[in-house]
Amino acid sequence: MNIGRQNSLTPIESQTIPAKGEDLRLRLLRLYLLFAAVLLVGIVLLVWLASSRLQAKWTAAEQTLTANLAARLSQSPDLDDFANNLDVWLALAGADESAIVTVLGANGQELLRREQNAALPDDVNWSAWQWRVYKQAQNYRSPITDYRLPATDYRPPATDSGSFITTDPDLNNWLHTVTAVPGTEWQLLLQRPTDVVFAPLQLLRWGVLVALLVYLVGGLFSWWALSRQVIQPIERLESYSGITRWRGDVRPEEQAEMDHLAQRPDQIGALARSLVMMKEETEKRFRELATLLETSRVVASSLDEAQVIDNILNQVQTLFEVERTAVVALDKRAGVFRIRASRGISASYVQQLRIAPSEPNSPSMRALRNQTPIQVANTETDLAFVNLRPRARTEGFRSVLAIPLKTQYAPPAVLLLYKDAPYRYGYSELELASSFGHHASIAMENAALFALTDERLQEQTRRLEAIVESLSDGLILEGTDGRILFCNQQILRWLHLSRGQARQKSSAELLEHLLTAVDDPTQARELLTAGLSGAGPRTFDLPFSGNGRQWDLRLHLFDVTDADGELIGRGQLWQDVTKDKELDRMKSALLSTVSHELRTPLATIKGYASTLLAEDVAWDEASQREFLQTISQETDRLAALVKNLLDMSRIEAGLLDIRREPYAVNEVARQAVRGIRPSLNGRLQLDLADDLPLVPLDVPRLETAVRNLLENALKYSPPYYPIELRTQFEANAVTITVRDYGPGVPEDLHDKLFDRFYRVDNSLTRRIGGTGLGLAISKGFVAAHGGQVWVKSAHPGAIFGITLPVEIGELEIGELEIRDWESPSTNLQSPTSQSPISQSPISQSPISQPPISNLP
Repeated sequence: MNIGRQNSLTPIESQTIPAKGEDLRLRLLRLYLLFAAVLLVGIVLLVWLASSRLQAKWTAAEQTLTANLAARLSQSPDLDDFANNLDVWLALAGADESAIVTVLGANGQELLRREQNAALPDDVNWSAWQWRVYKQAQNYRSPITDYRLPATDYRPPATDSGSFITTDPDLNNWLHTVTAVPGTEWQLLLQRPTDVVFAPLQLLRWGVLVALLVYLVGGLFSWWALSRQVIQPIERLESYSGITRWRGDVRPEEQAEMDHLAQRPDQIGALARSLVMMKEETEKRFRELATLLETSRVVASSLDEAQVIDNILNQVQTLFEVERTAVVALDKRAGVFRIRASRGISASYVQQLRIAPSEPNSPSMRALRNQTPIQVANTETDLAFVNLRPRARTEGFRSVLAIPLKTQYAPPAVLLLYKDAPYRYGYSELELASSFGHHASIAMENAALFALTDERLQEQTRRLEAIVESLSDGLILEGTDGRILFCNQQILRWLHLSRGQARQKSSAELLEHLLTAVDDPTQARELLTAGLSGAGPRTFDLPFSGNGRQWDLRLHLFDVTDADGELIGRGQLWQDVTKDKELDRMKSALLSTVSHELRTPLATIKGYASTLLAEDVAWDEASQREFLQTISQETDRLAALVKNLLDMSRIEAGLLDIRREPYAVNEVARQAVRGIRPSLNGRLQLDLADDLPLVPLDVPRLETAVRNLLENALKYSPPYYPIELRTQFEANAVTITVRDYGPGVPEDLHDKLFDRFYRVDNSLTRRIGGTGLGLAISKGFVAAHGGQVWVKSAHPGAIFGITLPVEIGELEIGELEIRDWESPSTNLQSPTSQSPISQSPISQSPISQPPISNLP
């Protein structure tokens, strides 16, 4: 029998069909075999339980028979009489088939042996077997249900009677039942083959086995019949469904097979008929879809809005076989719907048609409101078309179909189809009209979006060009052929070329033009060649010089790829890193200076501490105090350096904490002077205004800023030259100025002087030393108050100033109480005190004209 799956597909066709799941035959067969196995186990257990119970029952019957025979023998101990009646008794008990009755004496000798249809062979093996049976019979005294013990096992039981089973030399099993004869020392032994005693049990077992075989064979036959009558037709149906899905065309023999299955009156036939009808319907839908897709392709073949509408009209005439079509769209300026384009409609109708958006009976407005096609099958009988009937008569159409075009970016529009005769569109035609309207809407949306996107793209391009043009970096973009595609204004300024001149050159020519100003053109060309080939770094710095100055440019070479990672060009980004290089140099100088400033006091502290700790010298108290004072001064110097570094780091990180309170600026100036008074040596001249208002200040921060200006003036002023400290209020601002008579600051360095890490690079600054952080810290502290730090040349010397804005009206003019300025040790301006200023040799001279004769 053929139960294999029939597949009418060719190997090539079957490769396109998805892999099938598990075969239904195998699944049913596995389920059947599993059920059969469970049933077989259950039956075996049931048969075993029934066999055990029946065997126990029949063994008990043998014991009863043996006990009855023993009782008869005890009533009449005459062995001959017993032997003569034994046949009758056995026949009455139904045990006359294959039975051996033996009477054993006290010592196990055989007193009587009667064989009933069971003659034992006269053989040594059989005699030995009987001897073992007699021997074991002497040890069993009581009935033990289902007790089976080999004849070679001589364990003595604790009863007077029992049953046991042995195997004779011919390998047949025997049931031996022994019991004591009441009133004597004899034993009665009844021996019968188990095939005879348990014959019904064997019949039961054979019956169960035959039933199982019949069940298995019947199950396999049912499985075969089910496979042939149900599974194979289902497979043919499934194959037919796969053919219609994956291959499309059905061969005549395959269709004939399906027609044969469709004639069946059962569910298989109903399913076959459903598949055939589904195939026919699918083919019909495919034909409509193919027509619609071709129409959509033609409609969407252009992104020009006018061309798109023209394509829509052409295709709708072909699809619905109409002669008159029109597209009605909203005129946003007039606020009405007008014909945007038409085919087969008179010019007068196009000019006269105006549809208000609120017109209730217009098929176009109804289609837009409901977003579904609306048809007027007969303009002469449709009650909703009464007001529009004269227009239809004039133009000569009798049927209208309005298809809404769902748009979001394009103006709302409706596609109108006119027929000269009354016509009612069917459901499938309306569905097709809806689908076509959807595709036409997409085409119009694409055209509108393209126009909008193109406009936005041009705007974004202009913005991007403006952003790139405003970059301080130079940008060059080239194609894969080395032709210049774009270069921004910055690179043109560096090249001293116009955009037209740059585009006429190749990328290599532009690079060669740039490299003319490089300090080492040969090395620059080698770096460029290695970077462009990918063998070297793609980012490197090039030093340039020209026009009396030097600058550094950093070149980044990069590849321009598309979304798929394909190379479409290369780019060059030129960055002016002159300030970065200068900053790096300043940082290096700062690190060198800071390390020197740290090492010098540490060496002093270490030297004096080691001297004090020396055990071979006893220093007097004055020397020890002098050493400790030096250590304390150097420690203060280290603390000030660390404090400056911490303040600078806070300023750069924007974490400077300012706590303001109204305070007198003059008092801040005096406190700053008090902090460095020992270093002034009578050179300071104060000019503090009396009309200064109270200003919200962080006193310690502003005091540090003023003190840094004073210390800077002390460092760069020649000995015995005065240092002037002034305060004044004008233009709603308080100004603190410090003037020195030092070498001054060049005009071109005024803007850089307050930058972090910056020091004027000359022999004087190198000789004086310092970290160069004082002015930068002052600038940060003052900026946190909303003020400014500035410098201007004074010829000779320089003036450093702090300007703090003041909001008049919120603060009162006045000064805080001056604390303890009248003592001789602190008074800076008292004419009677021995102040450092009054002792200065130049204190009698005007400030603007320092006495040159007093210079050392």
